[in-house]
Amino acid sequence: MSITERDRRNIYNGLEGTLGADVANNLMQLLPHEPAGQLVTRTDMQANTIMLRGEMAELRAELRGEMAELRGAMDRLHGTTQRMFAGALTANAIAVVVALLA
Repeated sequence: MSITERDRRNIYNGLEGTLGADVANNLMQLLPHEPAGQLVTRTDMQANTIMLRGEMAELRAELRGEMAELRGAMDRLHGTTQRMFAGALTANAIAVVVALLA
């Protein structure tokens, strides 16, 4: 059964006449304004929590995989940089030796 705004107003008017405006306002604030079918239940919250935990686990796994790929790329780049640096040092050393011998 869905309560309409008119029903809520009738309840309020009855409470106000019997208990006073302050009590009527307080009681009306405690009553859900949304239809019962639209209220969230504990079961709904538990199901959403389980779903979110699953999604978070998937995201963590995906992030770990991407971080591992990034570490691998950085390691390869580091190795390439070291080889290039060693090659540049060797070329400079050869250039210095050639210049000294000339």
